Amino acid sequence: MTEKRYRIDGSIYYITSVTYNRLKLFTQPSFIILIIDSLNYYRYQYSCKIIGYVIMPDHIHLLILPQEEKAVTDFMRDFKRFTSGRITRQAKVEGKTELVKTFESAGTETERADYKVWQDSFWEQSVYTEKFLKQKLDYIHLNPVRAGIVESAGDYLYSSYRNYFLNDNQLMEIDTHWG
Repeated sequence: MTEKRYRIDGSIYYITSVTYNRLKLFTQPSFIILIIDSLNYYRYQYSCKIIGYVIMPDHIHLLILPQEEKAVTDFMRDFKRFTSGRITRQAKVEGKTELVKTFESAGTETERADYKVWQDSFWEQSVYTEKFLKQKLDYIHLNPVRAGIVESAGDYLYSSYRNYFLNDNQLMEIDTHWG
């Protein structure tokens, strides 16, 4: 049984989505670029503002502002479904047969898909004040530092930190004006 999600119009949502069994997929650029490309596509498809993000080895964090009530659920459902297919195809092209077998085994185990890359569902939290938004942005930006991946948040390529503090919009443009 799926738990009912309640939405607050005009809210920003802090979202976490994790790979199946915490598989560390996002350590190579070919998979990370698929995630960034898909985030760019779905932000326009669902008219969502992306206020912050980080792509960690086994999960992503997002701060998004949807324009429609169902957009968060639809955005994440379609994003995860699409990226699962793209990541699986990329793994096949790169000859990563063990990884493809892992995706296939996860799909069989859960009986939800032929190949499974992401855990079911996602975790979300409404961001209700500007102070809380800044806390979540700081958390996102410092996640690679806390994980020991880099020494400084600016050294991590796959985070909105670079947009906010280094004016680097090469990978993805961020909606820094969310009001």
